[in-house]
Amino acid sequence: MQEGQIVHQFEVNDGSITFRYPRWSDLDAFIKMHQTLAEEKVMARRLKLNRDTGGRMLAEALIGLQENRASYLLVEQASDLVGEGFLTRGGHGYFTVGLALLERARGLGIGTQLMNTLEREACRLGAKRLYLTVWSANLVAIHVYQKVGYQECGRRPDWIQMDSGEACDLIEMVKNPIDANLSIS
Repeated sequence: MQEGQIVHQFEVNDGSITFRYPRWSDLDAFIKMHQTLAEEKVMARRLKLNRDTGGRMLAEALIGLQENRASYLLVEQASDLVGEGFLTRGGHGYFTVGLALLERARGLGIGTQLMNTLEREACRLGAKRLYLTVWSANLVAIHVYQKVGYQECGRRPDWIQMDSGEACDLIEMVKNPIDANLSIS
């Protein structure tokens, strides 16, 4: 895979969305995107990236792509990074999938398109099944995952403590088998 290679493009609200592989020159924008994701409290793992930690994370993504053992997609809107999606090899035929979108990129169908694109990437890498985890309080994400065919396979009660202090469940979901003939519009 080539650094920066475009994997999928589409239009939303008179603007173009691009899913592409990262490149080294993305480092500063990559760090800024992760800082915004942390400020917006998007991910359970709120990464505090600097040039060193961000560089290691970006290097790992690029090595995974180069070795054809993982996929990492950046979501670009109006030349800004507004999200990411990734696949990592897990157990026998399983890949773990994850994504995060900045608030301004949500509710536009980008998450659904990104899940479908990640599924095509998973097929390219030889995956048979996909696995993810999601907080039970994240109803929008759960809806997107169910919409693209994921089913709950496990639940860890009161596993996550939210910023409010309340506990919520961690839901495990799988898609089995994945659709090698998936088309994206």
